[in-house]
Amino acid sequence: MREMLIAGLFLGATAQAARADGVIYRLPEDGAQVRYELEITTSADGQDKSGKGSLTVSSVGQATVDNQKCRWIEIKLTVNEPEEHSHVIKTLVPENDLGKGKSPLDHVVRTWIKAGNGEATEVKDLKSPEAQALRLFLAGASKPALEVEKVEIDSKLGKLECAGVSGEYEVESGNGITGSVTYENRLHDKAPFGLVTALWRFEGRKNGQVTESGTFKLTLADTSTTALSKLPDKN
Repeated sequence: MREMLIAGLFLGATAQAARADGVIYRLPEDGAQVRYELEITTSADGQDKSGKGSLTVSSVGQATVDNQKCRWIEIKLTVNEPEEHSHVIKTLVPENDLGKGKSPLDHVVRTWIKAGNGEATEVKDLKSPEAQALRLFLAGASKPALEVEKVEIDSKLGKLECAGVSGEYEVESGNGITGSVTYENRLHDKAPFGLVTALWRFEGRKNGQVTESGTFKLTLADTSTTALSKLPDKN
């Protein structure tokens, strides 16, 4: 299942120049948390796979670095089917670089990552394989990002008129593989970090032929104002 998950993240996570919007469109009060239901599908080599799980985004602390107010953002990615695998990222970013239209990935101060039952380790090279989920979820806005018409979404926060942001971009990941990603994110200020739903579609090609495709879907499931870090001793 871990391999399928990585395949699902592949295009967005490896893009360096082009970016899809991440999951942070606004910065709430410290302690805010949102949990999304997660659905992943991939199709490669004639095999279709799917998985379900959750993505939790939390604000778990504040710090001042070089006279800048910063926020500890923690992201927990869990896939439950057919087997469980989790990934916890704790990253420190200046508050001024968190929000719609910003590029938090370009301003990361410090990052800790814990994969599965392993030990949490500090990651300094954000281009490393260990940081691929961080690159996806903390990416800045694509250029251009298009505003799309509002739609009503019946969410856990009630019926919301959600504005939309969409985009498409091409990426190269090496080894002769190219691909494209399209996304549509639905937003509302009642959501702790602004994001209500997300649907990202990717397609990978080699020698002009499609070798892999899939979707990554997030749906807001729960919110809280009392978030606690999964890595409380990592600062």
